[in-house]
Amino acid sequence: METPPHIPASPPSLPPAQAPLRQGPSGKKIILTILGVFVLGCGIAAATTAWWVKRNIYASPIQPVSLSQSEHQALEAKIHVLETSAAPSGLPDVSPGEQERTLVITAKEINAYLASQELGETIQVDLGHDSISATVLAPVPADAGLPLISGTTLRLSLSLTARMDEAKKVALIVRDVRMGGLPMPNAWLGDIKGVNLADENLSNDPALQRFFAGIESLQITPDGLRVVLAE
Repeated sequence: METPPHIPASPPSLPPAQAPLRQGPSGKKIILTILGVFVLGCGIAAATTAWWVKRNIYASPIQPVSLSQSEHQALEAKIHVLETSAAPSGLPDVSPGEQERTLVITAKEINAYLASQELGETIQVDLGHDSISATVLAPVPADAGLPLISGTTLRLSLSLTARMDEAKKVALIVRDVRMGGLPMPNAWLGDIKGVNLADENLSNDPALQRFFAGIESLQITPDGLRVVLAE
């Protein structure tokens, strides 16, 4: 009887290899990352603050508005009309009777006129519906006694309501004053918010009274200041 061949025993199976455990960031790395983010945030905040202060407290002059030669001639003609009470013809969208008595003065023309009066670097206006928005650079005297801002130039944004009703009552009311987007307290402004600034000036200035007596209607729109002269 033949002896069956010897079959060697299978080697014991090894346990499957395990993947190495992934280690999280060390505490030192986390702290360094937090410090980096903090320093970066401080740098951005400091740069933003410096920009805000330079723009709104140490404000640079406004770029004056300039007109082309033809635009300048048109503005001179409108100013001449207001000074002599004779209006040009040819304006659209008005009746023939009003056409020769109507002037439309744009915000660009107003700003160019301010520049001609050496005010273009300190005042710039924009027109809305019965409203005027103005950017004004306001120098603060060095001896004003105001901490941090004495001797500086502030950039202020003013919002005013401006209109003349059918009874020729003129309203010029300060709605809001801001510096760099921050609303200024009314007490700091001499409590001028909500006050009709035109009332006192008109009652004390005969020249202004005569000027507005020669105006039939006045309307402010984003397209311009529309003035109809009285007959």
